[in-house]
Amino acid sequence: SFSFRNTPSFMSILNQEATVRDATHEVNALIDHLLYHPNTAPFIALRLIQRFVTSNPTPEYVKVVATAFRTGKYETFGSGEYGDLAATMSAVLLEPDALSEVLDADPFHGFIREPL
Repeated sequence: SFSFRNTPSFMSILNQEATVRDATHEVNALIDHLLYHPNTAPFIALRLIQRFVTSNPTPEYVKVVATAFRTGKYETFGSGEYGDLAATMSAVLLEPDALSEVLDADPFHGFIREPL
């Protein structure tokens, strides 16, 4: 048998205050669900690394940045809260993979982008 995990609720057009409140709660629940999804941290980590450092990061580099996003700490940076972008960007820019000159000489380690 089929059942909804979250049963659908229909909003009344008569009680506008309750409608706005319910819609706000549903939107906030959706945003929380997306933010705390297990794939969010690696997705954001990969996109930030690709935008700021290299197009072809190593899995270890992505894991370190995703961990910084989840824990909110990277070395001395961050507040310790989930999704702290200070810790995440510190991990993106200060990780040895981002600063390594040896990797810059490797022709298979991403490419340089032209500034927009």
